[in-house]
Amino acid sequence: MNDNALSSLLAAAELKVLKFDNHTLRAINYRNRVLRDYYMMTYVRSGSAKLRVGERIYVISPGTVIFIPPGLEHDQYKDSDEETEFLWWHFTFKIQNVVDVLPFLRIPYIYRLRDDRKFESVFDELMHTRTRRDRLLPTVLLQKAKSLELLYVLLDNAFGLADAAHPDLPPAGFLSILLRIATSPEAPLTLADLARELHMNPTYVSNRFKEMFGRSPILLQREMKIAKAKDMLENGELPVADVGAAVGFQDAQSFTRLFKKYAGITPSQYKRLFANERPV
Repeated sequence: MNDNALSSLLAAAELKVLKFDNHTLRAINYRNRVLRDYYMMTYVRSGSAKLRVGERIYVISPGTVIFIPPGLEHDQYKDSDEETEFLWWHFTFKIQNVVDVLPFLRIPYIYRLRDDRKFESVFDELMHTRTRRDRLLPTVLLQKAKSLELLYVLLDNAFGLADAAHPDLPPAGFLSILLRIATSPEAPLTLADLARELHMNPTYVSNRFKEMFGRSPILLQREMKIAKAKDMLENGELPVADVGAAVGFQDAQSFTRLFKKYAGITPSQYKRLFANERPV
């Protein structure tokens, strides 16, 4: 059950690449660095560097990947003046930009690739999308394809390692609830129903869910509803009232009130923000 739920979570997640580049540097000195809301993966093609996490210092040699999740304080630096070539990217991998699925995989902070040539080839192709001018195949599609291939190569290499090969997944019942909320936030949900399903006290269910996933099930469902509503409003095909009904609100007033609480503006105002971006 856990493996099936995890596979479904990965399938539902969307990869968003924020930045990617390659740099050849003689000096790098990031101290007490913390990434707030995205992941960073850095690969050393040549030369060397060092990574500190907690009290441990790692040597980053050619063929090595470092994986830095949000919120992790770390140092990344060089203590020699040799040239080092870094391939790096910043990205998120979430469901509706809310549920982050990568923590379940227990990816190590640093690991070596089994097939570094494959990774370098895919990354070089990703870099090539910046300059490609192909009218027959939109560059944005190629960039998405190469980004997903890059993530697959990185995760496939990490998954063969001790930590990632046996991820410490939450109990199946809680993981199933997370999957249900993430993929169908519009479905009715009460703590009482979840408690009966798990044969547990409602307060305990809420507290344990929050410990594992950072939010109570009810709060997560609300965030997922608003995230799904934003996508539908950006598309602009449905009236605001229909969007509210589609994400599980029985009346427009409740939808507008909760949407404004999370987005800062009403659904109608949010929809108008994207009106000029939609094709006529």
